[in-house]
Amino acid sequence: MRNEGSLIENIKVELSNTIPQELVEDLLLSFEKVISEYRKGKWEETLWKAGKFAENTFRILSFLLTGKIERESPNFTEIKTKLEKTSSEKLPESIRILIPRITSSLIYDPRSKKAAVHVKEINPDYMDASLVVSACSWILAEFIRIYHTSDSQKIAEIINLLMQRKVPFIEIHEGKMFITKPIDCRSEILLLLLNSPKGLNRNEIGSILGRYYTQARITQSLDELEKKRYIVKPNDNYIITGPGEEKINSILSTLC
Repeated sequence: MRNEGSLIENIKVELSNTIPQELVEDLLLSFEKVISEYRKGKWEETLWKAGKFAENTFRILSFLLTGKIERESPNFTEIKTKLEKTSSEKLPESIRILIPRITSSLIYDPRSKKAAVHVKEINPDYMDASLVVSACSWILAEFIRIYHTSDSQKIAEIINLLMQRKVPFIEIHEGKMFITKPIDCRSEILLLLLNSPKGLNRNEIGSILGRYYTQARITQSLDELEKKRYIVKPNDNYIITGPGEEKINSILSTLC
């Protein structure tokens, strides 16, 4: 399960035992589109794609409630109301309460905030998109937790992979990491480390960023980041700190 393709296939297998395959495939396709737009740094497009994910989530909820496949765009309010009145003996709390509410409030509703007043220089769509991506991942993970058929170890691996933080402007091709948007050396180091919970060593960072910067510039940037406490080096690997995460998130929020 080393790449997203195999992860999606594993999720499809797990869910298709209980949920019709066409509904599962629609949900996963819409999830992949959400993640794709987010990784491109297209915040508003991420929100719009998430709307389709929300609709496909409610189609699954409707099926679990009625046993019938919803062909038209689902009525969120009607389905939510019926689920809340459903006995806990028929459906678990996550299906009756949590998933419907999270889908509505964290995924579908942020698209209606376009006319709100926002802080100058800050792109609110980035914050909304990040929230939406986390919510979509959680919903998929919760469906798997409830309806899986494989052993607990495999399911734990699937859920852990699914819940790993998604980082924009990072793509992996042929096992190699690439940054798809030029920012600056220090910011790109923070971006790489944000995408690498266990950190990266100097050679790994140099190999990735050496396509764009001299090794001297990379070393200088690492030293500057370390002095500012944005990164630490407890062993061979550089690790991003809390202030470092705050810094790169602030930078990402200004990009569009």
